[in-house]
Amino acid sequence: MNRTCRQCTSSFQIDDRDRAFYQKMDVPDPTMCPNCRLQRRYAWRNEFTFYFRKCDLTGREMLSIYPPDCPYTVYHHEAWFSDKWNALDYGRGFDFSRPFFEQFDDLMRVVPLMSMNIQSIQNCEYVNECGNSKNCYFTVEADENEDCMYAYRAFDNKTSVDCLETFNCERCYEIVDCRQCFNLLHSQFCTQCRDSAFLYDCKSCTQCFGCVGLRQKKYHMFNEELSKEEYEKRMQSFSLCNPEHVKAAKKRFEDLKLTHPRKAIAGEQNDNCSGNYIYNSKDCFYCFNIRECRDCRYCDYLLQGKDCMDFFVFGEPGEKSYECQTCGYGTLNLRFCCRCWEGVQNLTYCLLCVQTVANCFGCVGLQKKEYCILNKQYTKDEYERLVPKIIEHMKKTGEWGEFFPIETSPHAYNESYAMDHMPLKKEEVLQRKWKWRDELPITKGKETITHDDIPKNIDDVPDSICNEVLACRETERNYRITKQELLYYRAMKLPIPHLHFYERHRKRLAMRNPRQLWKRECMKCKKEIETTYSPDRSETVFCEECYLKEVY
Repeated sequence: MNRTCRQCTSSFQIDDRDRAFYQKMDVPDPTMCPNCRLQRRYAWRNEFTFYFRKCDLTGREMLSIYPPDCPYTVYHHEAWFSDKWNALDYGRGFDFSRPFFEQFDDLMRVVPLMSMNIQSIQNCEYVNECGNSKNCYFTVEADENEDCMYAYRAFDNKTSVDCLETFNCERCYEIVDCRQCFNLLHSQFCTQCRDSAFLYDCKSCTQCFGCVGLRQKKYHMFNEELSKEEYEKRMQSFSLCNPEHVKAAKKRFEDLKLTHPRKAIAGEQNDNCSGNYIYNSKDCFYCFNIRECRDCRYCDYLLQGKDCMDFFVFGEPGEKSYECQTCGYGTLNLRFCCRCWEGVQNLTYCLLCVQTVANCFGCVGLQKKEYCILNKQYTKDEYERLVPKIIEHMKKTGEWGEFFPIETSPHAYNESYAMDHMPLKKEEVLQRKWKWRDELPITKGKETITHDDIPKNIDDVPDSICNEVLACRETERNYRITKQELLYYRAMKLPIPHLHFYERHRKRLAMRNPRQLWKRECMKCKKEIETTYSPDRSETVFCEECYLKEVY
């Protein structure tokens, strides 16, 4: 069945599996296409825009994803989890003369929000969406890390810097989509590789440089097999601190990558899945960046999801959920929820409800509560009588079945994840009546030293570099080098970066394929494939069968 998106007016399809899921979740068909629904969820998540402000409970100076002049009450995460306040104190009865989202927005403006989405961290600064980590700096959407810096979606890593989508890696730098690697630099799509640099799609390789598509190899340079002595001799003449050396190596490496066939879908051990970056999953449709999922549709960055649809970020596990964002750790039967985790179940339109909250509707900031509506406590019978009436009211106002509107997001569009992945100009945002913030927490023109004044050899860089302010060579955005960072560069024999962290992060994101699928032919067997490589790209793209024959 074809529908027209009420936001972008594009046509989208609702098939029998979609309809069966909507019926099971007791929700109506969506009025927006999958991309517009995703944009709406994106706009409710701020990952990288941090402000200094005071905790509204303790007065403590803190870092926050909410600016000091925002209309919300914001607590430091330790104060938020304390027993010094009670979310039920803000409860109110439902007003059937007003739209639900209007009442929810009122509630959200008074119930304390958490300054940063962090939990169980030790000595970690400038971190967000982060948990169970130690001695980390500027890690976002990352868990179980130690001594890591400038990492995004990094899990179980140690002593690694400038990484994206990494799992169980140690002493790595500038790597993307890598697992179980050690001392690996400037690489992508590698597993169990060590003591190497500039690798692409390599597995179980040691002491290799500038190689693509290798399996269980050693002492290779640009895919040429060398003796141990010749490899070490050539490596001695190369320095990562010499920009000319790095530029020449990257050029030859990128040229070699174009000769290597790409698999239509990045992933392994999947059954009946479509999308990209999919691992150990079954019966998943149009999903991206998922692992160990079953029967999921239109999901992104989901781990151990089962029977979920329109789910963005988290899981571990999450089951039977629809139109949710940043929910997980044993969630069950969630509808239209945001930032709810740890054993929560049977929630509808809830925000920041954690730790075994169950059977609640339209609540904010609850912990270990049950049968609440707009943070007001009810008996089980009262709750079960009132919720259907609220849903009928929402059907009349056109709200039922829609995720929280972008207009009521606590974040301005240009503060949110949406700006990174679905960028809009200020005029476009304001025309749609969404929020825009003119003054973001960035500085330019405050630099105290130029990159030309910094020694190229890291051994010659003085400790005083940590007192200087640098400027990104591409964006002019100011940044600093921390002491922990300097020690890492010295140990790894790496140069001081000339780009601001966020610009480095943006370039790593650009190394991954877009969230879009095209039909094209396998360039080996000519059968039709579905892939995130558009037909006009220059890479050689194979179906999985042809790819496996080529690399093994």
